[in-house]
Amino acid sequence: MCSCIRSVRDDHLIVYYKGVIMTKINDNYNNLKYGQYEGERIHFAFNDEAKVDETYDDRIFNCTYKDETMQVRKSEDICNAINNKNLDDYALVFKETYYEIHRIELITDLIKRSYGDRVQLKNDDTFVIDDRFMVDSKATAHYSKKGQNHKHTIDKDKRWNFLCIVVKAKQLRKRAIKTKIGLVELDEKLLEILAKINYLLNPNMSDSILTSQLPTWLNKTIEDEREAGV
Repeated sequence: MCSCIRSVRDDHLIVYYKGVIMTKINDNYNNLKYGQYEGERIHFAFNDEAKVDETYDDRIFNCTYKDETMQVRKSEDICNAINNKNLDDYALVFKETYYEIHRIELITDLIKRSYGDRVQLKNDDTFVIDDRFMVDSKATAHYSKKGQNHKHTIDKDKRWNFLCIVVKAKQLRKRAIKTKIGLVELDEKLLEILAKINYLLNPNMSDSILTSQLPTWLNKTIEDEREAGV
């Protein structure tokens, strides 16, 4: 096996492939493809359960891990794992992509198992807590305007008011969920969302910063429920 790479510069490669001289970016993908694989598609097996097959499109791979196959476009990370023959690095890239693809499905299952009917994941990626609080996809909290003197409106922008709450750093520690390909870590934004959901499920009513932002009807509703043991 011979390499197609004729010269290596700091930022690019000079490549001779099928009678043509080409300039390619000096990165993990091109070094592997035009070095070890002589410009042909990349195929590599870490073991029987972890395999990589490049598609006919450059930098797009059909990746297999533990009987799950999907397309992965993170060519630099994939090729770095192949170059180092590092299964752990490959598994990390695969799990990251799996999480990105199945994020809504995984979150929906997590929310249902963790909170039951008290938290609802809506089609706009907002999380509604007890129909009185909401955390959006940016981890911004809101409280409902709906009360004794407020009619429910279809316009979601008019239904919710901004609520300023801050979660502590210790509440944002890494967390993973069990999937069919093993443990997959949650992203930082979701950790922040979950921390705010946990707080709003049992808000600290002795916190004047919180209660001063809430309307009288909502403060009273929460206090009355606690007194009644609801």
